[in-house]
Amino acid sequence: MEIWDNEYPTSSEYVNFYTGYVELVEKGNIINILNSQMHELYTLINTVPGDKAFYAYAPGKWTLKEVIGHLIETERMFSFRIMAISRGEKQALPGMDQDEYMANNIYNSRTLANLSNEYLAVRVSTIHLLNNMSKEMINQKGKASGFDITVRALAFIIAGHERHHMNVIREKYLTD
Repeated sequence: MEIWDNEYPTSSEYVNFYTGYVELVEKGNIINILNSQMHELYTLINTVPGDKAFYAYAPGKWTLKEVIGHLIETERMFSFRIMAISRGEKQALPGMDQDEYMANNIYNSRTLANLSNEYLAVRVSTIHLLNNMSKEMINQKGKASGFDITVRALAFIIAGHERHHMNVIREKYLTD
């Protein structure tokens, strides 16, 4: 959608913690970027050999299934923030302790196909949410995890967070 053309966030729209994620995202229409990533990750997940699904590259690291689950739940959290902030939510939104979330999951009991289908559903939902916003909505600022953040920044953080984990998957999980 044209509303997202040339809408790269500035560093004043998010806390420094997210800089590394935002910088991983090429400049461009975030809807197109998220759509391209969706096809890339979905294809990758569906070509992973079965013996790699439970692989963790070091003690204490997540399995590949858990990484995919982490991507799903993180995108859900960020999409919730996008929806709430774009609608003018004034309350501070909660943070997310990824280690606590991971300690309470069942990703390793699920199939890669099941995880890839859930990922696809979440990403399609995020794209629909973002694709149906006004300029005013994407410029809305709210508070999440104790910090000010814009809807625009959250969209790019989703893409950068996924790019970060895709890089890790390729470098640490799918090498022989």
